[in-house]
Amino acid sequence: MARDAEDLYVIKGPKTIYEMTSAEVGALLERTKTVLIPVGATEDHGAHLPLGTDMFEAREICRRAAASLTALGCPVLIGPTIPFGVSTFHMGFPGTITLTSSTLILLLKEVMLSLYQHGFRNLILVHGHDGNLPQMMVAAQDVVNETPDATVAVMNWMVELAKAYAKGGLIKSTKGESHGGEGETARIIATHPELVDLSQAQEFYLQPHELRKIQSPEHMKTGGGIFYPTRSYKALTPVGSIGNPALATEETGEKGYAVIVDWLVSIIKRDFFDEAQ
Repeated sequence: MARDAEDLYVIKGPKTIYEMTSAEVGALLERTKTVLIPVGATEDHGAHLPLGTDMFEAREICRRAAASLTALGCPVLIGPTIPFGVSTFHMGFPGTITLTSSTLILLLKEVMLSLYQHGFRNLILVHGHDGNLPQMMVAAQDVVNETPDATVAVMNWMVELAKAYAKGGLIKSTKGESHGGEGETARIIATHPELVDLSQAQEFYLQPHELRKIQSPEHMKTGGGIFYPTRSYKALTPVGSIGNPALATEETGEKGYAVIVDWLVSIIKRDFFDEAQ
């Protein structure tokens, strides 16, 4: 078949539910009751990254985790990637799409309950956008409340990645990298290099007191005990990203994915396969 347009990027296997037939999902149900659900967002990440960055990351994390788990004899379904999230604080940048908290909670619940109705019993929500974590936890609790035997987990890999950053050596920067910075840019370079334009990358760092309320050891999303809601990223960073994306490399991205996926696989294998036997 003749092509009349270039390929923008390539999707690697294993298949997600989007690429599978109903019969294939039914066959997989004979082998597993566990599904990974990537929860992403559509929002600005600076002039160098696509708006779908969080969606691409969430899907890739689940794809790699599923491949590793299957190799260990722990098959899972990669469920539907949720492309929208609670991104109200990114609405200062064109193209961002946000849901209200109540809409995302209901969306996640109905996706999980649909999968439950088909026979999946272990429903694992994997975030690609930390702004979705509160809603993911509420949806998880609601599904457990409304079913007799569903097990639901919310996986926040940012805590493990923050520990790896703190040890040093994972990224080049010694400053405050965050949204759309070196680490996140590196992960997209590793998987979707065609969508990254480092010629448009801009270096921008927050003041320490500003970064502390976005991403720090004190913040709940990275392992602390304090949650600071964000009002406006545009007010914090006019360029839409935080850090120095120009430092990003494919090698750094691969190392970041390895930290995230190794942690996910160890927890999922322990809690949904080893303890079930």
